[in-house]
Amino acid sequence: MIDRAIHVFTGSDKDFEHFIGERIGEDEVTITYLELIGDYNAKIRATSEYATNNLSHIHDRVDNVVVRSADFGSVVSHVISNFAQIASMGCDFGAMYIQNPPRQTLKSLEAMYPGMIDYSGTEYVKIGKNTVLEVHDKLKEAVLGQEDCKVELDLSLYRLSVMGDEKPVVLLFYGPSGVGKTETAKQLSDAMGGGLTRIQFSMFQNQEAFDYVFGSEHSKGSFARDLLGRETNVVLLDEFDKVNHGLYNAFYELFDEGVLTDTYYRVEMGNALFVLTTNFESEKEIKQALGPAMFSRISACIKFNDLTVDEKRAIVDRHFDYVIGLLDDDDAKVVSDRDVRGWFLRNAAHYDNVRIMKNKIERAVFGVLTERLINGLEDE
Repeated sequence: MIDRAIHVFTGSDKDFEHFIGERIGEDEVTITYLELIGDYNAKIRATSEYATNNLSHIHDRVDNVVVRSADFGSVVSHVISNFAQIASMGCDFGAMYIQNPPRQTLKSLEAMYPGMIDYSGTEYVKIGKNTVLEVHDKLKEAVLGQEDCKVELDLSLYRLSVMGDEKPVVLLFYGPSGVGKTETAKQLSDAMGGGLTRIQFSMFQNQEAFDYVFGSEHSKGSFARDLLGRETNVVLLDEFDKVNHGLYNAFYELFDEGVLTDTYYRVEMGNALFVLTTNFESEKEIKQALGPAMFSRISACIKFNDLTVDEKRAIVDRHFDYVIGLLDDDDAKVVSDRDVRGWFLRNAAHYDNVRIMKNKIERAVFGVLTERLINGLEDE
C-alpha cells in the first residue's frame, strides 16, 4: 500500500483551516476533494479512446488533498460510503486532511487504512473558576441590567466548575423578548473562546424540523453537523419553546449523555453548555409547557426581567456612541444638531424590546442623513 498520511479533524471551520495551515507548505501541490473526484471520474471514463486521449488535466501526484465538511454535501450519496476507494483511485496523494466526515465515510477510511489515521480536533474550553470570573466581567460590561440573572449565572457556572462531569449543562433563559438573553449567550461563548453556535428552531416546521434533527439526506444541513462545526462548547437553542415535542427524544439523549446520533453523523457534547431561550413568564409555565421529563433535564432556569427606564437610556447612549463612531465628522454633526439622541433618551420608556429600539435608532440616524443627502443633490 502507498504510504499515505490520513488526518481526520473534528471541529470548527476556523480551527480546521488553522490546522491545515500549519501543516501544508505554500509550495506544496494541494487539491480539494471535489477536484480529486473529478480525477476519479475522468479515469473511470478513460475506458474509451476519446477519454484516454484527454487526460492531461488529471493530477498524477499531489502532496495534499483537503476535504472540508461542506464538501460532503456536494457529492452524490454513493461517494459517502465509498469515500476511501474513490480517494485512493482518484489520485496519488501524500496526505489527506478530512474535516467532520460522516460515519459511513469514517468507516470506509478505517477499513482501508487500519491503524494509519491520525485523529485530532477543536479543543474546547471547559468551565472552570477562571471562566466564572471572565463571564462575570464580560456580562458586567456588555449586558445592562439583569443583575439577578447575572448572580444566578455566576452561581450556576461556579457550581458546574466544581461538580460538572461529562454530561452537558442546560440553562434555560426565560422572560420577555429583547432584554439580553441572546447577548448573554454570546458573551458566554466569547468567554469560552469563539463564536456562538445559534440554532433557531422556530425556523423549522413540521417534517423539515424532523429531517434537521434526525438527519435525512447527506446533502442537507443537520443538527449534528452544525454541532460538529461549533467553535465553542456553548450552543444557543433559540426559541426552544417552539420545538415540536416529537423531537424531544433526541434532546433527552443529548442532555443526559452528551451524544447526538443521526443518519450520517455522531457528535459528542460532554461538558458542553446549552442555553435555551424562551419567552415563558414563570417556572410553572415552563414545566407545564415542556413537561416533567424535559424540565428535569434543565440545570437551572434563569429569569430575565424588563429593563428599567434608566437602563434603556444607558443602552440608547451606548448604541448612539457606536453608530456615531462609524460616521465622518460632518455626518456626526448633522445628527447631533437634529438632537436624534435626545429624542430617544426622552422616549426610551416607550420601548420594551432592545433590538427594536436599536433598529429604530439606526433608522432615525440614517433617515436624517439620507434626507440631507438627497435634498442637497436636488438643490444643486
